[in-house]
Amino acid sequence: MVDLLGRAGQLEEAYDLIESIHVEPHGGAWVALLSACRVHGNIELGKIVAGWLFELEPQHARNYVLLLITFAAADRWANVSEVKGQMRASGIQKLRRCSWI
Repeated sequence: MVDLLGRAGQLEEAYDLIESIHVEPHGGAWVALLSACRVHGNIELGKIVAGWLFELEPQHARNYVLLLITFAAADRWANVSEVKGQMRASGIQKLRRCSWI
């Protein structure tokens, strides 16, 4: 449901849905919302969502990369550098992907 609301651009409603759940939300719900924040350019909500992700999955590079892409799309290069610094300080590295095609 969070993904559907996010794709529709209803980011605040998606955030409220996650917050209203009586159990701790899965990281996947937060990732779906962070991805929607990137697509729709909502930087401020993206920072809040990333904060939750960093608490739930502090060593998962995907969360940092999504936030980096969100900042880069908005030309907020100082924030990109800050997140890269957090990654370096925590020893988190983006996994390199390759294709045989």
